[in-house]
Amino acid sequence: MRSPSTVHAGALLLAASLVLSACSAVGGPGGASGAAPTTATSTSTQATPAVSVPAASVGGATGASIHLVKNCSTFTAEIPSYCTISSSDYSPIPVGAKVAYLGPLLDNEHFLSSNVLIDDAHGNTATGYCIFDARPTEDRGFCTFWAGAGALAGFTAIFKVSIDAVGEWHLDGEYYGNPPSPRPS
Repeated sequence: MRSPSTVHAGALLLAASLVLSACSAVGGPGGASGAAPTTATSTSTQATPAVSVPAASVGGATGASIHLVKNCSTFTAEIPSYCTISSSDYSPIPVGAKVAYLGPLLDNEHFLSSNVLIDDAHGNTATGYCIFDARPTEDRGFCTFWAGAGALAGFTAIFKVSIDAVGEWHLDGEYYGNPPSPRPS
């Protein structure tokens, strides 16, 4: 029988494999794409198999590129706190849409961990989760979205997040599902 610490270590290795697989699917930390994760071995000498998420399970075989920029000059670290989309190449998320951070943790000097809702004030919303490493040398993060309403119904996206020299946050990633329909002019 395995000890509880061996079982816990195996679960941690499995979770790490899942995270690494997801990062590899969107270019990974070093920009390498599609690299298969290696098999990890626990201290009990049992191999934990590499885990990958089939592309079909995320709403389509291939994601389409998406780039959003948000201005967070109105972010207060109170729940809720807001940013505003200042640039978007995805029509269902227009410039001016609000990004609401709903917690649980918005005021830690080292990181932010929060449920998030993008809302264009016209019934189009996207639900997700973001985590940012806020240490001065590590301004970066990761956001995922898995649900939506209105024009964002079925919206699924994975973003790498970075901050530029003027303090705007860039969300670069892929979305899965239906392409956006054109907005009326």
